[in-house]
Amino acid sequence: MLKSFTVDNIEELKQLEKKLYESMDKTLLQISSEINENTSQTFFSKMKFGGIGFDPLDSKRELNIVEQINQSFTYLASFYALELLFTEYPELAPFRLNLGTASGSDIESECGRLAAEVFAAVAPTSNQKLKKDINKVLETNALLKFVLFMCPNFELGRQLKLERDGVIVWALKGANTL
Repeated sequence: MLKSFTVDNIEELKQLEKKLYESMDKTLLQISSEINENTSQTFFSKMKFGGIGFDPLDSKRELNIVEQINQSFTYLASFYALELLFTEYPELAPFRLNLGTASGSDIESECGRLAAEVFAAVAPTSNQKLKKDINKVLETNALLKFVLFMCPNFELGRQLKLERDGVIVWALKGANTL
C-alpha cells in the first residue's frame, strides 16, 4: 500500500500519530491474549508471518508485528521530523509525506524548496543508512536538504559532525525518550 499524502498542519500530524498509537495498543492487546494460548513456536511464527500485528495507520488491516514495528518507528520518525519542519519552516508548508515505498523524498515541501530523508535505526551508520540518505537527498533540486533520524543515545538536535555537502543532519526524539 502506497502512503503518500499532504500534511497541512500539526493538527493533521497529531491525528496520524494517534492512529499509529491505536494500532500499537491493539497489537499489545492481541499479544496479551495470544501469549498464553500458544506454544512459543506458534507465537513467534505468528509474530513473524502474520496473525499478530496491524498496519500502523490502519488498525483494521492485519500486518505481521515485525513489519509493524519497523514501519511504526519509521513513521514516528517522519512525524517528529514533520513537527520540527512545521515549527522551523512554517512558510514551506504544506509538506508531502511519502511513507514506505512511495516515490520521492520521505518529506518534501509542496513548493519544492525542501527535501528530507528520515529513518529510525539502532545507529545512523547501520547499513550505511546515513550515508545513503545524504546521497539520496543530494540528488534532489531542493534548496534545503535534510536527513533526520531517530536513534537511541543521540541528543535531540542538529548533528554538525555528521553533516556533509550542505545536508543538514538532525537527531529526533530518540527511542530512549518516547
